[in-house]
Amino acid sequence: MFLKKLSIHGLRNLLNNEIQLSSTSNFFYGANGSGKTSLLEAVHVLGRGRSFRSRTLEPIINEKEKSCTVYGLIEKNGIPLSLGVTRTRGKEFQFKIDNQNITSASSLADTMPLLVMNSDTFRLLDAGPQYRRHYIDWGLFHVERTYRDVLKNFKRVLKQRNSLLRCDRINFDLLKAWDEEFVDLAEKIDKYRKTYLDRLIEKINWVLGEITELSGFDFIYYSGWDTGKKLIDVLDADQRRDLQMRATSHGPQRSDLKISYNTSPASEVLSRGQIKIVITAMQIAQGYLYHEKTGDQCLYLLDDLPSELDLLHREKVGKLLFGLGAQTFVTGVMKQDVMGTWPEEDKNIRVFHVEHGIIIQK
Repeated sequence: MFLKKLSIHGLRNLLNNEIQLSSTSNFFYGANGSGKTSLLEAVHVLGRGRSFRSRTLEPIINEKEKSCTVYGLIEKNGIPLSLGVTRTRGKEFQFKIDNQNITSASSLADTMPLLVMNSDTFRLLDAGPQYRRHYIDWGLFHVERTYRDVLKNFKRVLKQRNSLLRCDRINFDLLKAWDEEFVDLAEKIDKYRKTYLDRLIEKINWVLGEITELSGFDFIYYSGWDTGKKLIDVLDADQRRDLQMRATSHGPQRSDLKISYNTSPASEVLSRGQIKIVITAMQIAQGYLYHEKTGDQCLYLLDDLPSELDLLHREKVGKLLFGLGAQTFVTGVMKQDVMGTWPEEDKNIRVFHVEHGIIIQK
């Protein structure tokens, strides 16, 4: 899968742009504020239906426009396919795949899977566990179709259980019924995550070995409860605390991927540069495992890569992504910094200059 053509209208300072893209590497350079990150944001909107910079789409609409539209033509398994996303100031939105309206952004994500590396991504180690759960669930969403329904149903049951815990008068028979369904779904989620992580952690360690001499990492999955005990017994033991807190204390909603370096929490002992290397390896590993599981490729958005990684590590990242065959979008201020780290074997590179919201192929 790769994005062949991208059209952007009314998104931030990108008023009217249409570009033809390389199936491998696409580099965008220009001064700060020129629109490079906004271009990546547009691709993200096309593939996810939302921005990675704003919780809502309205702020990304140019102040002179009533709406913004991103259109893309992708090639998937040799078949051309169009995607389109439009958002108006009235908060109306429209998603289309091959000119057919769709109601769920998950269909966009299915069609064009994306992985992002930007300043927010590099908080994966020191941010809350929900970010690492999202990291795990990204992979499962794309490679295990049945996982989606299990997770969706679990969230529904968790919401119902928490709602019941907030009632002034508790129906304990109803709570028991929700507990039974909670346990069934929780154990399925836990099994999915453990199975997926077994393979993903192998990939992460392999990528780490390719890009750094650092060793001594451990990636330990915490299920969200003591799995040496039955979850139903954990819920029973938690009941008084759950009633006081009005929330469920244990379960997959509390799971985490704990990352250590030489037995200490990695976020506490690694330098900022070393943390970026680890997180980069984690993101690249996701793409390799996705390709292994599906035979398809995801698309990488690498924002301001020269400022995030030094020359040596950028070269190794470029080699890995080129070897994977993934389509990449890389931004940076200086042309030589963006291009100078990519493998010479890549003969299909396209370079674009971005200035005042205008994207021109060079």
